[in-house]
Amino acid sequence: MLISSIDEYSGKSGFIAALGLILKDRGYKVGYFKPLGIGRYVGNELVDEDVTFVAKTLKLEDSIKDVCPVVIDKPYIEFIISADPVKIKRDILRAYETIKRDKDVVLVEGALHYELGRTLGLCDVSVASMLDVDDLMIVKFTDDSVIDRLISAKSQFGEKLKPVVFNQISGYKRSYLESITKSLLVKYGIDVLGMIPKDSLLAGVFVSEIASALGGRYLVEPEKDYIIEQLLVGAMSPQSALGYFRKAKNCAVITGGDRSDLIMLALEIPNVRCLILTGNLEPPSIVVGKAEEKGIPMILVQDDTLTTVEKTQSIFGKARIRGEEKIKRMRELIETFVNLDKLLEYTGL
Repeated sequence: MLISSIDEYSGKSGFIAALGLILKDRGYKVGYFKPLGIGRYVGNELVDEDVTFVAKTLKLEDSIKDVCPVVIDKPYIEFIISADPVKIKRDILRAYETIKRDKDVVLVEGALHYELGRTLGLCDVSVASMLDVDDLMIVKFTDDSVIDRLISAKSQFGEKLKPVVFNQISGYKRSYLESITKSLLVKYGIDVLGMIPKDSLLAGVFVSEIASALGGRYLVEPEKDYIIEQLLVGAMSPQSALGYFRKAKNCAVITGGDRSDLIMLALEIPNVRCLILTGNLEPPSIVVGKAEEKGIPMILVQDDTLTTVEKTQSIFGKARIRGEEKIKRMRELIETFVNLDKLLEYTGL
């Protein structure tokens, strides 16, 4: 089965990893395949990080080169100009035949969004036809227009697309979507198998992701790569900040490096997991020593507080599902909110 999405950052990789674990625990031999990967260099090796993550999570024995036979290693427009579509399709078919050997089911991950690769005949619609697999669409509910885009996708996939799972649904939108499903989507042959709610843990980002995105320098290295679920800006007096700090859950505090009073206060709050100090201002050594004693990572950035807040907020909503804690949570959500028996029917199991 091909798992596609309308938009980027819809949760395909996390869904596949969690579903794969569920199927393995039920005794099925599970394969994973991603025809078209987006690469970045880790050392001298070109890798698709999603592929590496899923393969490691599912403890796959297949060669990574077979799991992901085509990895884009240059700007996309340069890739489509220089690529040989005939050779690429041949490589994909050869690798897929290898992967599906002795497997009960192969979970095929689509591109960033289902239309990517159309110029080369490698969009998800073409891949579904080429590999002769049906499609499951993961739909991140951003706004009402996503319904139009889902119906448009259905018109392109035809009978190959029936099951759909909505992801990251706010509580009040559930009943709204249920009414749309009954009155509209059913008419188009779309079978909604589940609605996964928004989850603060899954939406959270790791401290290491924040440090990388901000180009920050650790004054105190993290003992653990905490998941940050909330941001707080320390721009008030310690007395005013105390109430906000106590209510926060797994938060990072962004404040100027010269605000030793706020930093020392934050270090006494159990749910403060990270301190981001702005303006390239290092606090006194006694403050840094307190953070080391508490085991709270401290990141120094050059930007001012407003710019740092904007950059950090932009990461949320694009967080990838990594680590055992997030995978465990994703699995719980799938088992609770997705009709797995119906999904298994679609996979032929």
